[in-house]
Amino acid sequence: MKYRATLLLILLVLLPLLLLGWLGYRLQQNEQQLVGLQLQKLVEQQLESVDQQLQRHFQQLETLLQRQGMDLYRRADPDYPADALRTFIKRSAQVQQLFVLDQSDQRQFPPRNEPLSREEQRLVERLQPLWQSPGLLRPKDADPQTVSPSPAAASDTPAAKRSDDYFVSGQLAQRAPAELVDNLSDYASEADADAAEPPAASLAKAEPRQNARAAEQAEAASDMSVESEADITDSGWIAWYVDARLIHIYWWRDPQGRTLGFVLNDARLLSDLINRLPDAGAGRDALGDAQIQLLDSQANTLYRWGDYQEKGAPLRSLGLSHPLGSWSLEYHAPALQGGGPPAWLTLTLPLVLLGLGLVGLGYLFYREHRREVQLAAQRVNFVNQVSHELKTPLTNVRLYAEMLEQRLDGDDDPSVGRYLGVISNESQRLSRLIDNVLSLSRLQRRQLTLSLECQDPDQQIARILETFSPLLRQRLIEPEFAPGIGQSLRYDPALLEQVLNNLLSNCEKYAPDSGALRIASWLEGSQLCVSVQDQGPGIAASERARVFEPFYRCSNRLTDGITGTGIGLGLARDLARAHGGDLVLLASEKGTHFEIRLETQA
Repeated sequence: MKYRATLLLILLVLLPLLLLGWLGYRLQQNEQQLVGLQLQKLVEQQLESVDQQLQRHFQQLETLLQRQGMDLYRRADPDYPADALRTFIKRSAQVQQLFVLDQSDQRQFPPRNEPLSREEQRLVERLQPLWQSPGLLRPKDADPQTVSPSPAAASDTPAAKRSDDYFVSGQLAQRAPAELVDNLSDYASEADADAAEPPAASLAKAEPRQNARAAEQAEAASDMSVESEADITDSGWIAWYVDARLIHIYWWRDPQGRTLGFVLNDARLLSDLINRLPDAGAGRDALGDAQIQLLDSQANTLYRWGDYQEKGAPLRSLGLSHPLGSWSLEYHAPALQGGGPPAWLTLTLPLVLLGLGLVGLGYLFYREHRREVQLAAQRVNFVNQVSHELKTPLTNVRLYAEMLEQRLDGDDDPSVGRYLGVISNESQRLSRLIDNVLSLSRLQRRQLTLSLECQDPDQQIARILETFSPLLRQRLIEPEFAPGIGQSLRYDPALLEQVLNNLLSNCEKYAPDSGALRIASWLEGSQLCVSVQDQGPGIAASERARVFEPFYRCSNRLTDGITGTGIGLGLARDLARAHGGDLVLLASEKGTHFEIRLETQA
């Protein structure tokens, strides 16, 4: 019993702690996963904003190249003059080389029938496979790799708005428009310089065809005035690999179906892109403890910014949009985790406090339980001591009452015999009650020992019935005994007497005026069997499973008002089982039918 209470106390403390700890751990894991997903989303938005900012540069560059291509188209007479194209290449900071294809995708510039410079010859060698695949220079509305979005549409996207917010810290919102204005103004100054050439030189170049060219340009200008925006945007970007080198080409188709290809200056392009990004020393104000790297198609770092300097695998990476599709952005940071104290600390402290509270509460319960057990043990010991103290004088009272009854057997006064009978019966009832209390105490302490003797059970049962007969007849109950053993057996007579006393006492209390009380005995193998059946009201079927429980008494109109302890039947069954047998309640049509079985020894 002591160890059971300690085990229950441990379970009372550990089970809630383990359950709450597991639930807290799962909740913490789910929260960390949610925070991680949110941080990953923020990182992806940062990388997407960088990509959108780079795309805005290409959109602005596309606008610039379209205007420059339109101006070159206006100068065509009717073909693009090679000298004007070479002059454009020399003066353009963004364009490294230029090519022109006619309506049938045949090269017009660099010219076929003129000697080429070294740069033009290299251009022909590099782009000849491209020119032999004219399908690459056709607009494909559903292919974002070949058709670039218009600047107006791209600037309205949510990603573009996020990029505006993100790059304000790097003062790129002011830098990017200024760059475009500078580029346009530079090209305007180049056009003014061409217009300021000496008249003699201009006449030497184009005097015979001046009138025809002016008329054609006027007609083209008239056509351009009615050209729709969809015609003007018949263009696209190509990322072309040559000798493990990436070349960015912007192509534009003029109103006559000829294709102009602008090969960008890689160094200038990279410089312009880097100028759109935050400064390399941008620290925690822009990124916190993190770093973003711009990588080319060979995974070489082109640019980086942020305070984080440790090397390792990136937490997130993002491939850039066309025409920088082979480039990527990498985000480096210590870890994607939320702020606040460590997870183990947030879980341990509440669990420790809860554990202390449960231990304190469990200790109080254990202390009260132990106190109740000790108090109950003291009560049981007190009852046992009192029972022992009462048993000796009660035995003397019974002895002297029987002796006095024998001596006054011939007395003429009947009241004297009646008085002695009451004394003897009540002393016997009290003796049975004391025997039950002492036997119950011995059973609980597992101190019950059997005293085996050789006796004839039939003779013992007859003596017990003779003792109970006066009480039973007063209650209008007539005992009928049918002996069936007739031989001596080795068993505990005191135990059988106590079991029979409890059954007969219950019959006397709860089955008055029931008539015959049938008792029978027989031997079944090595078991001594005794049945006791009355004709009283019996026990309800719903109560049969509980009548053997300690201190349980059926509540009905027959038992209410009748004194009793509620330990008789339970004690009788425990005594029978201690003797290797059992006491069972059998089903019967009327009354109550018990059967006693005791294991005997040879």
